[in-house]
Amino acid sequence: MLVEEDEAKKRREEDKEKIALIERADARHQKKVGKPYYEEFQTGLEGVRHFNPKATSRFLRLRALSDFLVLGAYVEILLVAVGLGLLIHLKISGVIGSVAILFALIVGVLVLGIGLFLFFKYLGELAFLLADVGDQQNDVVQLLQDIRENTERREAEKT
Repeated sequence: MLVEEDEAKKRREEDKEKIALIERADARHQKKVGKPYYEEFQTGLEGVRHFNPKATSRFLRLRALSDFLVLGAYVEILLVAVGLGLLIHLKISGVIGSVAILFALIVGVLVLGIGLFLFFKYLGELAFLLADVGDQQNDVVQLLQDIRENTERREAEKT
């Protein structure tokens, strides 16, 4: 009985140590909340005033246009499917008499539909890429402004 109690006590102590180790590891990896960006991101000893990685995109309209174009591409595919169904219905109802004409119309609708889908999808992806590049350029410009201001202050202090 005494041996079993000692083993149970030893297991509880080991569990406590493991839990404490896990809690210390979690505390190290948790991001500090509430710290302003100019205190969190520093260039040398000076604070960062212009660069804010948590700021929203300056190209929200371009991003919205991108989403709209991609959505339009998928709506266009839906319309092509409806058009193909309509062509098949017209053949069944007898409006289109020849199978060759039906085949030509189906191929034409498919080629036009795939072409328009690729066009709208490409434009949507291009708009998204341009918005990303613009945001990255703004980040670089803001960081360069911070570096310039900090180096100008140091040079003024030296003279």
